[in-house]
Amino acid sequence: MKTKNQNLQRKMSLYAPLHKKKKLMHVALSKDLRIQLKRRSLGIRKGDEVRIIKGKFKNTQGTVTKVDLKKMKVYIDTAVVKKKSGGQVQVPISTAKLRITKLITTDKSRQKLMQIKV
Repeated sequence: MKTKNQNLQRKMSLYAPLHKKKKLMHVALSKDLRIQLKRRSLGIRKGDEVRIIKGKFKNTQGTVTKVDLKKMKVYIDTAVVKKKSGGQVQVPISTAKLRITKLITTDKSRQKLMQIKV
């Protein structure tokens, strides 16, 4: 961001186009993956295994079921809340509260990343 003003930074991230929001949706890697890939963070994708490090669901692990770029939130299969009617709803979680523990390597770009760094 070009400005130091927090209000303007928040406004820029809220109204940013989707291709810029995708850059903002990077998640920190676990210590093992940091050493292996020689990177600090990586973009999150559906199917990645993550651990929640802050909030109500702290220290729970699960797989990413949905990545919402418009809201800039991630949905995880183990982060659910029961409704009064008896159903369950997944809770949206910010990427700042997550750590990637295991990557899914089904697509070509991730396979290329794993081959280069290893």
